[in-house]
Formats: sequence, structure tokens, C-alpha cells
Amino acid sequence: MGSLEIALIFIGILAALTGVIVITVGATGAGDPVAGIGLVALAWIWAVAGIIAWWRRPTNGIGPLLLIGAVSVFLVSTGYVGAPGLFWVNAVFATTPLGVAIHLLMAFPSGRVRGRLAVLAVVLGYVTCIVFDTARALTEGTAAFELLSFLQSVLGLTSMALAAIVLARRLRAADAAHRRVLLPLFTYGLLAVVCLPLLPNLLFPMGVGFDVVVSLQGLLLAGLPIAFLLGVLRGGFTRTTPLEALSEWLAIRGASRPAVAQALATTVGDDTLRVAYWDASRGQYIDERGERAPVDPDAADPDRAWLQVRVDDELVGGIEYDARMIAEPWPVRRAAEVLAIALDRERLTTQLLVSNEALTRSRVRIVDAADRERSRIARDLHDGLQMQLVLLGIEAQTIADAAAESATTGDIEKLRRGIDLAAADLRRLVHDVLPAALLERGLVAATEDLVDRLSVPATLVAQVDETAITTSTAHTAYFIIAEALSNTVKHADASHVRVTLGQRDGRIAIAIEDDGVGGARIGAGVGLRGLADRVDALQGTIAIRSEPLRGTNIEVELPCAS
Repeated sequence: MGSLEIALIFIGILAALTGVIVITVGATGAGDPVAGIGLVALAWIWAVAGIIAWWRRPTNGIGPLLLIGAVSVFLVSTGYVGAPGLFWVNAVFATTPLGVAIHLLMAFPSGRVRGRLAVLAVVLGYVTCIVFDTARALTEGTAAFELLSFLQSVLGLTSMALAAIVLARRLRAADAAHRRVLLPLFTYGLLAVVCLPLLPNLLFPMGVGFDVVVSLQGLLLAGLPIAFLLGVLRGGFTRTTPLEALSEWLAIRGASRPAVAQALATTVGDDTLRVAYWDASRGQYIDERGERAPVDPDAADPDRAWLQVRVDDELVGGIEYDARMIAEPWPVRRAAEVLAIALDRERLTTQLLVSNEALTRSRVRIVDAADRERSRIARDLHDGLQMQLVLLGIEAQTIADAAAESATTGDIEKLRRGIDLAAADLRRLVHDVLPAALLERGLVAATEDLVDRLSVPATLVAQVDETAITTSTAHTAYFIIAEALSNTVKHADASHVRVTLGQRDGRIAIAIEDDGVGGARIGAGVGLRGLADRVDALQGTIAIRSEPLRGTNIEVELPCAS
């Protein structure tokens, strides 16, 4: 049993004792014991409904409002105990239950009054009940009494009209599931509020007795808390749990990713609650599967609210919940604070899963690329250079077998040219695997050689200290430039290319920019995907801007000491 349950039990005992005192005093005094018993029974109905509603949803205001209604009925009952000093209490609060009823209608289901019209309806309701009842009690028997009574009726009708407008708007804006709950509740509540003050004016001229009219008013008033309690219990508004239970659950069981959202939804009583985790590397919110979360923190939806969750000022996630069910953000914020560490842990877990999946895919692609490259080299050696060497060997053997006098200068020259071609092919293969310029003269010279051999006009700007760049970084940078330039020549239809090499803060910066057709993106082919894999292998970064018809700009940063 938690602190809330203890408090509610105390409230229940207090309500029971108050009712017993009122009945006892009314029975022994000069009051009306029957009316007193009826009002006490009515107050108990309100109190029981309020206690159950408050226990069902501790952070919701409907339960406390029902208990306030019970207090207002108790105050009305003081006029029937026969104590002279309590006459003024009854006079001031005689119609207060009507004001509480309007307040309940405007606050359901979140417990908070939202909107200017709703606030105005509630304020006018309380002013009509308390202020004008007090003024009428003070002016009874004077000419002002009738005027105040007329003004009270006008303000009361105005308050009811505003309430009807607000309820109609809410019903029109509600979805089908909520409309099924709200329509009967709002209809009964509004009819009860309208009929309670009008019943005497309608039935007395028809000869209906006073006791019958009062009984009908009591039944209407008793139905209000029951209707609101049924709305809380049967309207799909799940029971909330205290934060202590959430803390114990977290300490005993831990929290998996789906369970975090489920625990928060159970704690605040919102089945539509969604948890999103912040992925700083991608700059977006992701769900428990690592995919982009279907949330929009900037959406102007009055029925949905958004709350950021931070750990030590670091954004770890966000919570989207139903603002119609939860009026104030503090219950969600308090529950999120309890689960903030779990949210952060699950955010990191989600990012790790995504990184592992990306790493696995990257490794597969690297292996595939290496296999394709080995296959290409083997094919070139087998079909090209090997065949050339075989033919040259046959030709050389033919010349050797021929008589010395039959050997011609042309045959020997043809053999020499064949050997030169084979050597050139061998140099090309070696260059494709690892360029000699890169080995002998470094990254800048090798890049300059690439730019010079391009079929597209190109510019190279290089300001780097090659002594600070490791061999693996230099090789990776070279092949990135080579792949990017190859893609430019094949696909960009560019008239000019610019290659920039820079160095800052222990990192080498590479930029390849062209004025081609654009539209390039990672994933559209193996070329750019291969670039990204090479960059990932050295824990570098790559950014590609390639708008259609506006060229392509590839920017890569690699650590110099990888």
C-alpha cells in the first residue's frame, strides 16, 4: 500500500465521519433529517466516485474534482441540520455543485481546463453559484434581490451555452473511439446541468410537489459523479501506477527497449505513448529497431504533446503522449526522469545495434569488393598478359627454330614490340593495384598524376604535410580520389573537376567537386558505396552534396595517423 492509497483511505474515513456528524446533528436538532440524510448520501456518492477515480489515475484531476463536488454537497447539507450559525454556509454554497459539474465537463478527461471558452465557462459558473448566491443572501427581502436573481439566471445560461459550444467542438474533433465515450457523458452532464435549475420552474406550475422536485434534482446530481466515474473506468483510460512501482520494476527487472515504452505508458496511463531515442550521429530520432521514428517534435497538434528527455543536459530521447489524457507534462517528466538512465542505455544499445548492422554490411561489401578486384586482376593476367606472353614464347621459339639466314629484322622487331606491350600491360596492372608514383613520390604526386591523365579538364590544389600522413591513410586517400574521379568521368558529364587536399587538426581533408549533372548518392551504385566503406574503415567522415543539374561535391576527412 502506497502513500496515495493511505491518503485516499483517510479521505474516505473523513467523508464517512462528516456524514455521520451531519446526520446526527440534523436528527437531534430542529433541522430536516430526511433532507440531511439524502444530501449526505449524495455527498458519499460523490466522495466514493472521487476516491476511485483518483486511485485509478493519480495524476489526473478528475478524482480531486469529484471530491470537491462531495465537499460542496456537504456544505449544502449544513442548511438542514437546524444550526443557526450554518445558515450562511448553506446560502453561500447552495448551488456550488452546479459550478463543480460545469468544471468537470470542461476538464474531462485530462482533469485540466483547456481553452479560453472553457475557462470562461468555468469562471462564470463559479461566479454565478458562489458570488451571486452570497449577494442574494445579503439582499434577501430587498428590491435588489430580484435583479440579482435575474442576472444570476442570465450568467448561468451563458455559462451553460459556452460549455455546450466547447463540448460540441471537442466531440467534432475527437476520433471515433473517444467520441463513443464522450458523447453519452457530455450529453448527460449538460442535460443535468441545464435541468437542475430549471426543474422547479417547470414542475411547480404543473402542480408537482416540492419533495418530488427535490428528489428528481438529487437523482440528476447523483448521476453526475457516477457518469464521470464510468467514463474513467470504461472509457479506455487505463489505470496509472505510482512512480514507486516504476522504480521497483526498474531495479528488479531492468528495462528492454519495448518495455521502457510500456512501463512509461502504464505509469502515466496512456496506451498511445511513444518513446523515441536520439541518434546524434544521424541527427534524428529512431525507434527501438533503429529505424527513423514516426514522430515530429515540431508538429502543431494540440492533441499530442512532446517531451524531451535529457541526462546531464545531453539529449537521449523524447516522449510523445496524448495531451487530452495528460493535461500537464510533469507526470510524464517525472516518470521519464526515473527511466532516463534506462532510456539512455537503450539509446546506446539501439545505436550499437545499428552500427553493428552497418559494420557487418560494410565488411561484406569490402570482402565482395576485394573478391571482385582479385577476380579482375586474375582475369586480366589470364586473358591478357598471360596470353601475350604465351604467343611471344611461341613466336620466339619459331624464330629460334628457323635458320639463321631466314630470320628477318621485321620478325625480331615484331617480337620486341610484343614484349614492350606485355611489359606495358604488366605496368598497368601493377599501377592499378598500387601506383608506383604513390610508393615513390607520395600522395600529392600520385594525385597530380591522376589529374593529369583525366580526359576532363581538372585542377588540383594541395597543401598537406605528407610526413604526418601514415601509409594506410595515404593509400586510402589516393584510392578515394581515384574512385571519385572515375565516377566523374563515367557518369557526371562534367566540363571541369577540382580536387583539393588540405590538412587541419590532425586530419586530412579531401574535396572533389565537379559541374556535372549531379544526382549522385550513396547506395545508388557500388562506386560511392565503396568510397563510404573505405572511409568507414579508417573512422573518417564523408559528405556528398549532389543536387540534380548542380554538380557533385564530395568531402572526406580522414585521420592522418590512422
